[in-house]
Amino acid sequence: MKSVTLRRPALREELRRYLLAFLLGFGSLLVVILPIIIADGGYYIYYGDYNSQQIPFYNLANDAVRSGSFGWNWYTDLGVNFIGSYAFYLLGSPFFWLTTILPRSWVTFAMPVLLCMKHGIASLTAYAYIRRFVRSPHAAMIGGLLYAFSGFQLFNIFFNHFQDVTAFFPLLLIAMEELVNQNRRGVFALSVALLAAINYFFFTGQVVFLVLYFIVRCFSKDFHASLKKFFLVLLEAVIGVMIACVILLPSALAILANNRVSEHLFGMDMVAYSDRTRIWRILLSLFLIPDVPARPNLFSSDFGKWASIGGYLPMFSMAGVLAFLKQRDGHWAKRITVICAVCACVPILNSAFYALNGSYYARWFYMPILILALMTAYSLDNRQIDWKYGFRICFIFFAAFAAISLLPTKEDDEIHWFSFAEYPFHFYLVLLICTAGLAVSIYLLRCRKKHKPFLKQAMALTTGFCVACTMAVVYFGAFEPFRARTYVDQAIDPEQEISLSVSEDNFFRIDISENCDNYPGIDHGLLQGTGYHP
Repeated sequence: MKSVTLRRPALREELRRYLLAFLLGFGSLLVVILPIIIADGGYYIYYGDYNSQQIPFYNLANDAVRSGSFGWNWYTDLGVNFIGSYAFYLLGSPFFWLTTILPRSWVTFAMPVLLCMKHGIASLTAYAYIRRFVRSPHAAMIGGLLYAFSGFQLFNIFFNHFQDVTAFFPLLLIAMEELVNQNRRGVFALSVALLAAINYFFFTGQVVFLVLYFIVRCFSKDFHASLKKFFLVLLEAVIGVMIACVILLPSALAILANNRVSEHLFGMDMVAYSDRTRIWRILLSLFLIPDVPARPNLFSSDFGKWASIGGYLPMFSMAGVLAFLKQRDGHWAKRITVICAVCACVPILNSAFYALNGSYYARWFYMPILILALMTAYSLDNRQIDWKYGFRICFIFFAAFAAISLLPTKEDDEIHWFSFAEYPFHFYLVLLICTAGLAVSIYLLRCRKKHKPFLKQAMALTTGFCVACTMAVVYFGAFEPFRARTYVDQAIDPEQEISLSVSEDNFFRIDISENCDNYPGIDHGLLQGTGYHP
């Protein structure tokens, strides 16, 4: 697979394709969450951290920015470094800064629209990257959708600010390719600065992945690396980090004293996971729609419930990836995928993406997922790739997971059948959607075998399955309308506000709810204070 250099199409046609890539990503998510927005009276109320962190933090940070309070913030904990504390969540995000130019009362209403924008931009940037390696723009657009609605993305709707990172990550790889192959200066430095500013936690993993990517790509004929190019890449990376230091330095001051930073793996924990379900959950997340955060289903566990384990590609699952891996030996995409697979299975290598921290996270999976989406798009575009092997392996895993769900369980000396999954209905619904996706994929590949045009049809069907997969995750996690209304009435739009006079001689703090963290962050009119902040 070589980087494709075709005659440049008309500018209008090229812009139309980029716009379509964005609109498909934006519109697919909007179709899913619009019923929730209507039911919730214009708000998007999900559950867990989205409600207790994302909504309050967006509002609190807006108030701080609008008042020019960039130093010490008294409305978080007992007072915190504002830039250092909120850099992880939103302060470096272009999407957050868009909300600061809106009327203050629109901020919470704007959040679901911004979430759709993030998926749209993820689809667009992934399309721009994948387009370099495939002939058909339709295949590249399918790859962009697979990245934007991968299992990782669906899981992390729960963590709204993770989507800021995934939306722009493909720009890093595009910029590196442009610097090495086209000698385009400055773009890589700006991309590094942007991603470093958006989220320092994810940036540590991106550094590791970019090093691996550069090394693996050096063995490809279409990657014109040299010692001079290496130092150019290094120089621009340093310049990008220096630009981002306006956010990185306050963040370092805020996190270096945190005990979790100094936690590391030792002994057997470096080479094997103590949680016996972890490898199974990783495999499940690659072949099936992922579990909802905090609710592991088939392989129930008390560990890593929020670890962002997800990798499923809508409709195609791993079929295209496995077909590519079998028939493209020695290819750079296969090499980096194998390296990442090993890293995911070995704890110390997995932790390398987080500065060797001892806590388990899979929050770097979005990077190899972009490569998986590329491989699927290429497998669709290249008629020489035979998908039979990929379909066979996927169906074997589907059958294995179905069989595991039938295993008996025992509780209080009583044997129970059909209860191995925590949420059986949701598991079988997911299995049905994924099986239907593979069946449709087989139909499309048969059309290709008969030399019928199929890529436009494949793009439409992929969009439909992106919507279906997102519904399976979002509707399972979303608050019921009456609970959402209660949340809105109590936390966002209360009928009565609490007004307390605070002076230097009666300064105090108070937490006002056991049911939801950070209530006061949503509206300082409620109370000048806050609850939990990690």
